[in-house]
Amino acid sequence: MNRALAVVAVFAGACGQAQWSAPEQNLDRIVLSAWGSSGSDVWFAGGGLGSGPGALVLHFDGAQFVEHPTGASQTLWWVFGRSPSSVWFVGEKGLALRWNGQSFATVPTPTQETLYGAWGASDDDVWAVGGTPDSSSTALHFDGNAWSAANLPSMGGAYFKVWGAARDCVYAVGQGGTILHFDGSAWTRMANPAGANTPLVTVAGRACDDVYAVGGAANGVALHFDGAAWSPVAGLALDNANGLAALAVDASGDVAIGGLGGDKFRFHAGAWADDSLLDPRGSDFHGAWLDGAEDIFLVGGNFVAPPGAPRQGIIARYAR
Repeated sequence: MNRALAVVAVFAGACGQAQWSAPEQNLDRIVLSAWGSSGSDVWFAGGGLGSGPGALVLHFDGAQFVEHPTGASQTLWWVFGRSPSSVWFVGEKGLALRWNGQSFATVPTPTQETLYGAWGASDDDVWAVGGTPDSSSTALHFDGNAWSAANLPSMGGAYFKVWGAARDCVYAVGQGGTILHFDGSAWTRMANPAGANTPLVTVAGRACDDVYAVGGAANGVALHFDGAAWSPVAGLALDNANGLAALAVDASGDVAIGGLGGDKFRFHAGAWADDSLLDPRGSDFHGAWLDGAEDIFLVGGNFVAPPGAPRQGIIARYAR
């Protein structure tokens, strides 16, 4: 479906009971990431991944999804914001776009490698990570004026995501089972109980001692850091789970996880729910965002299909 500035109404869920729906599906580009300042200010980023149109940026105002053209041909892999007037989008060929509340501006970066993730403690302290899978890694830092290369421990493959609780507590994950921690002055490796052969795709949390990371290849992996060590997430059964990529955590500790094949998991009030057999099924989820236990977005599409394959993007929502 060619969105070209189309405005699409959201399908309402069953009255009084939260349920999954797919307010946007069969999009002509993949949706890879979501971030919002509230349930009425949510951004979505993605693109064609070498097939069809370029960058995809959608905004949800609580009632409608509206496409915002950027003019970029590159796919956007991640969106992260500090406020409604300070939102970063990063992606292929070192692309970094910034939304100021009214328009987009391209901010030059010193790399041509793909940037897969971004996070910032403030407008003058933003990290972006990426690289070339199975080959090289790259990391950048924005000081409020310009992006510059950052020196992170080399791990022979791409960094995929970065997240922090504060400027002196930042985590990055990637290939080779890599987990890195920044204490405000230096990056160091952390022990990963899943091992070096397990890629970690996304990291997110709500405090320096309450952090999650998900990944895996054929089998899903979910880890939790409690301030002392990383360990498999307690109470989350992943025996039948595929690789996991989508992860979001809110300030109350609610968690949303998604992965390949339509895997969907929710954590609320101390318990996990496995919604993987509920529709929408079959789609691969890459990004997540939630505003409480009963307003969750999972986004994705056939991003694992080879270049040239027709793209089908999806936005799934768990809400009343």
